[in-house]
Amino acid sequence: METISLDEVVEWLQEELSRRSYSFVEYITHASPFISKRFAPLWELLLELRKEERGLAETLSRTIVQLGGIPNPQLLDESIADLNYLRLEYLGKLLILHKEAHVGRLAERIAQLGGYPIARTVLLSVWEADKHHIQRLTSTLAACSEEQSASQQPGNTKP
Repeated sequence: METISLDEVVEWLQEELSRRSYSFVEYITHASPFISKRFAPLWELLLELRKEERGLAETLSRTIVQLGGIPNPQLLDESIADLNYLRLEYLGKLLILHKEAHVGRLAERIAQLGGYPIARTVLLSVWEADKHHIQRLTSTLAACSEEQSASQQPGNTKP
C-alpha cells in the first residue's frame, strides 16, 4: 500500500470539509424547491441531514487543526449545477447518486490512511454518516413515492 504524506491527508480533509461546508444538501435547502405535501418527510430529512453535515464540517475542521493545518473550505461540490431542476423528488434522487459515488471514493482514501489514525477515524465517521444518509434518503424517498402511487390509484380523489 502506498504511503501518503501528512500534507495529502490534510488536503483530503480540506476537500471533505468543502463538501460538508458547501454540501448539496445545503444547496437544496437554500434553493427552497416546491414541496408537495407527500414529500414533506423528505424535506424534513434534508433539514436533519443539513444539520448533521454541518456537525461533520466542525469535526473535520478540528481534525485539520490537530494535524497542523488551517481549515479553508472551498466551493467545490459540482453537484450544485443540477439545481436548475428544483423538484424535490428529483433533487433527492440526485443527492443519493452523488453520495453513493462519494462513499466509494472515501472508502479508497480510508484504506490508505493506516499511518494517520486521527484522520482515518474522522473520515471513517464521515463515510459511515454518508452511508446512513443514503439509507435514510432511499427509504424516505420510497415512502413518499409509495404515497404518490397510492394517491394515483383509480377512485382515489386525494390530491
